[in-house]
Amino acid sequence: MAAGRMLTGGGRRVALVAALLCAAAAAAAAQQASGVRATYNYYRPQNINWDLNAASAYCATWDAGKSLEWRSRYGWTAFCGPAGPTGQAACGQCLQMMTSTSFVVDGLEKTKVTNSATRASITVRIVDQCSNGGLDLDYDTAFSKIDTNGDGVRDGHLTVSYQFVNCGDN
Repeated sequence: MAAGRMLTGGGRRVALVAALLCAAAAAAAAQQASGVRATYNYYRPQNINWDLNAASAYCATWDAGKSLEWRSRYGWTAFCGPAGPTGQAACGQCLQMMTSTSFVVDGLEKTKVTNSATRASITVRIVDQCSNGGLDLDYDTAFSKIDTNGDGVRDGHLTVSYQFVNCGDN
């Protein structure tokens, strides 16, 4: 395009579509992180009928009334990671801890948490917030499932990667 010429009609639409695609790609890239510290917490949801109020989870205000199937579909985590939504906007979303940067399972975008040392992975649901700059996984439903070599318990944390994914709730 020559200097000083303006886009009109179809050219403007193409530029707008290109800008929107770039913005969507940037937003998607911002929804994942690696080298994240994941500690553990004893929510023990299976012992409290997956009751977010009984767990005193931050997201109980918005998600405690969801069905038992919804609350128990994935392991629980508190989220305060370096990439992704915070506060109420994070509640109910799913994370896939992983070793690769992106993936699709059965046509659904998934978020998976993967133990960087063992490559074990799991999908978890955000039910709480934290302040450790990473994830605070429920020990029984998430942390122990990916701490396959026991180093996470020994060290008090795992180093993981995560990506936000579609929980498949629809």
